[in-house]
Amino acid sequence: MMSRVVASLRRKPIMTSADATLDRPTPTRLACDLLLAVAFGWFAYALSCWLVPPIATASGFGTEWQLMSENPFRDRGLFPHRALVPFLAWLLGLGGESYLGFTHGLHGLMLASVFFVVVRLRGRYLDALLVTFAVAITAPVQMYKLHWSGYTDPICYTLFLWMILAARSPFAMWSLLLINLMNHELAAFLVPWLWFLRRRHDARWQLDAVCLGIVMAIYAGFYFWVKANVVETYSVDYFMANPLFPGGSFVVWNLAAVHWIVAFGPVIAVLAWHQHLKGAGVDRWHLWLVLFSILTIFCIAFDWARHSNLLVLPVVLASVRFLAAGNRNRGVYAGMLGVTALLLWLVPAWSPSAWPTSLFARPELLVSTEVIHLTPPPKVELESFGTLEASLQQWLPAVWKSLSVVYAIGIAFWFAGWAWARHQNRAAS
Repeated sequence: MMSRVVASLRRKPIMTSADATLDRPTPTRLACDLLLAVAFGWFAYALSCWLVPPIATASGFGTEWQLMSENPFRDRGLFPHRALVPFLAWLLGLGGESYLGFTHGLHGLMLASVFFVVVRLRGRYLDALLVTFAVAITAPVQMYKLHWSGYTDPICYTLFLWMILAARSPFAMWSLLLINLMNHELAAFLVPWLWFLRRRHDARWQLDAVCLGIVMAIYAGFYFWVKANVVETYSVDYFMANPLFPGGSFVVWNLAAVHWIVAFGPVIAVLAWHQHLKGAGVDRWHLWLVLFSILTIFCIAFDWARHSNLLVLPVVLASVRFLAAGNRNRGVYAGMLGVTALLLWLVPAWSPSAWPTSLFARPELLVSTEVIHLTPPPKVELESFGTLEASLQQWLPAVWKSLSVVYAIGIAFWFAGWAWARHQNRAAS
């Protein structure tokens, strides 16, 4: 009985336009593309390191992951359930002192994955190289050189990129989600976007619902087993005891928007172009579903300069469409990368105290405007987040002038993409 049910759910998929997007390479072509992806991915990462050299020590939570990489089976830690990268480093003999080098390798893997995904989406090798450079010089790579050294986020972005290629198979895609959850539980917030990816290949949803339910059940079992057997700090209890929404979330949403403007720069124009392009159709939903997921994450998480880098997913997809429009767009994209690199060299956004983000997120400002409340000395720690009234009546009046300038710059980036899309829409009509 059960075998007949599963067989019925695995009928030939209902084909959509997405099936004409992912190519089906020969084994020889696939091997060639993989070799090129690795070579150009590492070349792009080397270029990014020339622009922003990484520090030689782990920072923030990176120190915890480095400790975990020495022994991922410890009986205590900040977040022992986020064990994927430390476990892999330990397994490969690259834990402890070699851990930072291992995380640099994850960046190379991510950039190689960007290149490979663009080629599989029928982009030219030049297109793949341009998109890889765009990712390499912006936040998804550069933020992890100074600010988030030793963090495991690159494997999160890599696995989501692989899910774009695995979207034809519910078994492959939801298995990759399970692996991603072992890196960070917030991967679950991307389920609406992943569900959309699957619907682009198969309109039926029953098998996906079964697979997703199994994945969530397996992860829940793993999570609560760890919680019951290991002393941890950042469990679900911590987040329930320190609600961020709505007051803290309002501030974090604004800080995330600032981060996108200053750490992605003119690349935002490509997202705008894709949104206003005639014929983009339902592909516009990639941006909005990922944005929805990011903003929902910020209802519980304060790390705006980390999780907001998930914007790389719609950036890659929009860039593929932009470059496929022809050589003129390739020239524009290359010029945009030059301008982006120049702006980020003049106004680097990569350190914890980088301007202009520091204008809005200085600890003393957040405390004085009651966005956050700290415990009294001698052990000063986060006690709670403030109310929405405090954010609107104290934090916003203190920063609105500078915030308005940054938003104006972001609007200018968006307007540039809209204007180029409008020009090309007219030319095509």
